Formats: sequence, C-alpha cells, structure tokens
Amino acid sequence: MNIKNLLLIKFSTITVFILLVFSLIILHFSNSFRVKEFNEKLKHYSEKIVENIADSNVQIVQHLFKQHLNIFHNQHIIVFNNSNKIIFESKKFNTEICQDLIAQLNIKSSAQCNNNDTIYIAFHKVYKNNNFTIITSAIDEEGNIYIKSIKLSVLILLVFSLIITFLFGNYFVNQALNPINKVVNQVDKISENNLFERLEIGSNIDEIANLCITFNEMLDRLENSFKLQKSFVSNASHEFRTPLTAMKGQIEVLLLQPRSNEIYLNTYNSLLEDINNQINLINGLGDLANANALFPNVVNSKIPIIDLLDDCVSELYKNKKYKVELTIDELPDNENTMYINGNYALLKSAVINVMDNACKFSNTLSCQVNLICNIDFMTITVVDQGTGINKNDIVNIFESFYRSNNTRHIQGHGIGLSLVKKIVEYYHGKITVASELGKGTKMSIYLPNLDTQNERKI
Repeated sequence: MNIKNLLLIKFSTITVFILLVFSLIILHFSNSFRVKEFNEKLKHYSEKIVENIADSNVQIVQHLFKQHLNIFHNQHIIVFNNSNKIIFESKKFNTEICQDLIAQLNIKSSAQCNNNDTIYIAFHKVYKNNNFTIITSAIDEEGNIYIKSIKLSVLILLVFSLIITFLFGNYFVNQALNPINKVVNQVDKISENNLFERLEIGSNIDEIANLCITFNEMLDRLENSFKLQKSFVSNASHEFRTPLTAMKGQIEVLLLQPRSNEIYLNTYNSLLEDINNQINLINGLGDLANANALFPNVVNSKIPIIDLLDDCVSELYKNKKYKVELTIDELPDNENTMYINGNYALLKSAVINVMDNACKFSNTLSCQVNLICNIDFMTITVVDQGTGINKNDIVNIFESFYRSNNTRHIQGHGIGLSLVKKIVEYYHGKITVASELGKGTKMSIYLPNLDTQNERKI
C-alpha cells in the first residue's frame, strides 16, 4: 500500500471515529435527558391522581383516568394505602415486577425498572397525613420516536461525513504529496552523468525543503567523490605509467648491445631506486585508501608525545640523513597533557611526513620542530627554510596527488600531506600552514591531549 492510500485511510478512519464517539455521546446524553424528563412527568401526573383519589371518590377518579387523566401511551397506575391494600388499580400489574419494586422501596425512596419499552416507577407519596405507595407505568412513545430520529440522523451524518472526509482527504493528501512526487521525479532524472543537477528548494522552508537541501548536500558529496575518484585514477595512472615507461626504456637500451659491468650496475641501481619509489607509492595509496575508510581496525593506546617525536627524528636521521632540531617548551605539571590516545603507527606516519617534507624542500635538508603542551592541546610546529609555497597552492596542498609547480623537480607523489590531514582530523585535531616564497614554511599540528579526549569520549 502506498503512502497516499495509507494516509487517506488513516485520515478517514480517525475522522469517522471522532464523529462516531461524538455521536454516541450525544445519543447517551439525549437518551438520559429524555428518560429523566419522562420519569419526572410520569411521577408528577401519578401524584396528581393520588391527590384526586384522596380528595374525591375512587370510582370518579377511575372514570376520569380512562377519559382524561391517562395522558401517556399505555399508562397504568396502582396505589396502595398505609396498610398496603390496593385502593386504586387501572389494570392488573405483573406481580413479579410489583414485588421487586416494593422490595426496592424498603431500601430506597423510589425504584424504577424497564420491561421492553414500558417504564415502571415506584415511590411513596404523603398526602393529608396518608402515606401512599404508588406504582405507575407507561411507554414513552414520543421519546422513542425522538431517539430513533436522532439515531437515523447520526447514521446519515456518519455516512455523509465519510464521503466528505474521503473526498477532502484525497484532495489534501494529493496536495501534501505533490511536492514529494516532484522531488521523486527530479531525483529520477539524476544519474552519474549529470551529478551537477540539483533539486529545486522553493521559497518555503518546510520539511520538503529540508529534504531537498539534505539531498543536494549529499549530491555535493557524491559529485566531489566522483571528481576525486576520476582525479585519483588519472593521477595514479600517471604516477605509475611515467616511471614504468622510464624503466622500460632503460631495459630496452641495455638490450640493444652488450654493455660494461659498470653501466649494467648503474642501470640496475637506477631500476632499483625506481622500484622502491613504486613500492612507496603503492604503500602510500594503501594508507590513503584506509584513511578514506576512516582507518578500519585501528587500535589506540596511551602514547607519550615526546617519545613519539624522538622516534620520528631518529628514523629520519637514520634513513635519510636529514637534520631535525627538536625543542620542547616548558611542560605543565599535569602529565596527561603530554599523552594522546591514538594509534602509534598512524601518528608517527603523520609527523614523519610533515618532517620529511620540511627537510626535503629545504636547501639545508633540515627543519626545526617545536612541541608545546597546554591544558587542552599539544602543538607540534615544524619550520623549514625552504623554497616556500605559493599562496594559490596552499589551499590545494592537502589534496591527493597535488604538487605545486615550484616543487615538481623534487621527487614525490603528493600523497603524504593528504594522509597527514586525514590522520590529524581523525583524532579531532587540525593542521595549519603558513608560508612565504623564498623564506620557508611553517606547519602546525594541533592534537587534543588525553584529558581533552576523555571529555570528548574519543
């Protein structure tokens, strides 16, 4: 069942249910009022008859009752005196009903019962120092006709209301679902070939507009992902194709004619260097893929940031002979400000990438690293005296495979900083860059310490 029919059925059911309850309440109170009014009238006229009996002859009252006093349909009355003897009886009453009513009078001042459409009332009447017991009965013919007319009116009203509710409900449901149908039609036209299309939001900011805004934001992300994917494939293909072509060329040159051992050795060393670069590229792509998947199966632990930095400096010096000068500002008393809850390998990879870039693009192959630990964040600042970064390039340096024009002569793939940014943001930190051409670059990594992470429940 579609939403339209479901809403229509629910709307009609709720409306008819409300009308039915309202009608039953009206019927109940109308019937209660009718019974109460009829009982009071019947009791009043019965009292008048008893007064006439006490003031005149019973035979005369008997005659008058048949001619004038019998104003209700099928009205009858029986009157008992102080000795419980019948002094007036318009007809023979049902003995069982009379005994039951009299038994109730011994407990309360009046009694009442119904037998089919006939209403029986029993009560005491004191008149001129005489105590009379009266049992009277009649059929409220007018009241029954009145109640039947109300029931018929209610039935007609319910049927009419159901029809009106269905018609208006269908109209309003269509009006309510038209914007959704419009959105569905627009979404149906969007494919991978026209992800630039966006849904019309309209002038009213309602739930449908919020849905369109959310969907447009999702399309923005999808379009960006498709662009990144195309860029990734294009750049990755280029990064693989260029060195492989160069390696193929070197091998083809070797095969043209016999060479000396020295030439063979130099060529093999060059091929080995190219192969190592390809392996580094493949490893970087794997790390980047994991970063885009939010680093699955990451195991975090309590890491002392000073030990991490020392390890990074030692590895850079050992493998690449870079020179890194590490300074640590005055540390606070709270030990947790010098610890971070994270994955050692990921954080080490991020810090080493920043240090490696700083040394690689510096004329002196060196950089300065400074650590500051405060109450909330630890700040790792890496400064180099390299060529610097153009202002137009700064906004793009964290994109995968992006390399500025003034650094293309230096070996690299443009993956490192993209990976650094994802790792830092994964641990709720941030990275900033300040650079000036010809003077160098300063990169600062801000990471929340152990206390701040605990508060955020990372």
